[in-house]
Amino acid sequence: MPTLAVTVTEFSRSLSDFLRQVQYHGQVLDIARGKRVIARVSPVAVADGFPIDQLDAFFANGPKLDADRETMAKDINDTRSQLRSRSSHWRG
Repeated sequence: MPTLAVTVTEFSRSLSDFLRQVQYHGQVLDIARGKRVIARVSPVAVADGFPIDQLDAFFANGPKLDADRETMAKDINDTRSQLRSRSSHWRG
């Protein structure tokens, strides 16, 4: 989507409409005073989850569970005890 150039006056008079375009349509605005661009309004880049193309690397480089059941159970219990040690109003 090409950048939309607007004057300060246009931007101030239609602020809500311009911000709606930025939020819902990904529009980028260049705001000009005279012939000079003084500001740019653009959508905030928000990470939406984990990129699927990086899952293989995540699992390949992540922690490994021991094949031994007792060691695995100990690892799980150690992790649970660390979670319980944090204070939270949700836990009794």
